[in-house]
Amino acid sequence: MSFSDLKKKVPDERLTLPERVELYLLLMVTSGDMIHTLDFVDYTLPQGSLVVVRPGQVQQWHPTPEVEAQIVLVDPTALPFDAAVSHTRELELLTLFDWQPQTQLGDELRTNLEQIIGRLESDIAGFDGSELEISLIRHELLALLFRLACFQHDLVQSQTKRTVGYEKYKMFIELLEQHYRVEHALQFYAKRLGYATSTLSRACLEIEGYSAKVVIDHRIALEGKRMLAHSGASVAEIAHYLGFSEATNFIKFFKRNVNLTPTEFRSTRSGR
Repeated sequence: MSFSDLKKKVPDERLTLPERVELYLLLMVTSGDMIHTLDFVDYTLPQGSLVVVRPGQVQQWHPTPEVEAQIVLVDPTALPFDAAVSHTRELELLTLFDWQPQTQLGDELRTNLEQIIGRLESDIAGFDGSELEISLIRHELLALLFRLACFQHDLVQSQTKRTVGYEKYKMFIELLEQHYRVEHALQFYAKRLGYATSTLSRACLEIEGYSAKVVIDHRIALEGKRMLAHSGASVAEIAHYLGFSEATNFIKFFKRNVNLTPTEFRSTRSGR
């Protein structure tokens, strides 16, 4: 859909609230400049910008009348999927983990993407429910994603070609995503991956500029911020969800990492 279509469907007062996304969302700015907030970072987006939002992230729109954009919403189950194999080779090739949240597209790529999105929009509008059209739409979606995957791959290669720890960092982050709620100790991840804690810390320092322990703390704090901004859960409920035995321990942890108490952060982000 276009950004104009979205604004017709959703009132501005709701659109500007923090929203936790359960889909992949691609946002391509086709005219004007806009700001989009993703996981509490404001991205300034000139014409030709692309934003990639992953399931679980919190976003906020900042509508302005002069901006237009194309939006593609993708249910994760629409990606290459096999009931018996959770990750097919095609899904691995997309390397969605590596995609940067905001990039600037070249004119040729932007034109190609606009053409694919236009075909998708047309075919979805005329969808008759047949297996043939399901296959057509799925393959058009894959063509869009694989063009972006090639673009993102080149960006990652250029930015990580001098780092020797990227693959270790990637494995660490993937494992962290699975266990951060209950496993807060670096030793757990080092043991599971078969590396020394110092090896994981060097890899994280190369990529993020922080030690592995700080990366763990940042991930836990980010989930706390997401829940405080978007959910109605109490501070005690969030603390329990994130593996803290006492709410007071979570409050101290959050204040140390965010420089605000959970209640202060919630009041600045959600108005709750």
